[in-house]
Amino acid sequence: MTDTNIVYQARLNWVIFFWPAALLCAMAYLAMEYQQFRQPSVFIICFALAWLFVIWMTYQFSSLTIKKRQVILRTGILVRQTIDIPINKIESIDIRQSLLGSLFRYGSLVITGTGGTRQMVNYLNNPLTCRRHIEQLMHG
Repeated sequence: MTDTNIVYQARLNWVIFFWPAALLCAMAYLAMEYQQFRQPSVFIICFALAWLFVIWMTYQFSSLTIKKRQVILRTGILVRQTIDIPINKIESIDIRQSLLGSLFRYGSLVITGTGGTRQMVNYLNNPLTCRRHIEQLMHG
């Protein structure tokens, strides 16, 4: 069932998988090439796989949904957090992007609501597009 009120839906960027995947590859290389590092590498490989699984679960269960009258932030795996912000209660939308964030199109979206409450989503895919959609709804 699709919701016709959805204007835009964003997910986290794939870059969140980089560090666990890099650790997994480095340890696999060490385990294969150097006999003396095999035992510790296997332990760290298990850790990297667990970390990768947790990141994947976070990726699957986190989203930002922009509807005509509200913005919904969903995060969490075991402890689910859903934040519903009405469009008319949003005062400002800030984007924080590093150089890598600009290159790979990810960043942090900070929504400031009335009363100074702030909600932040890190590693959001295409945060500029999200801000554009929210601002269009706020002003139009």
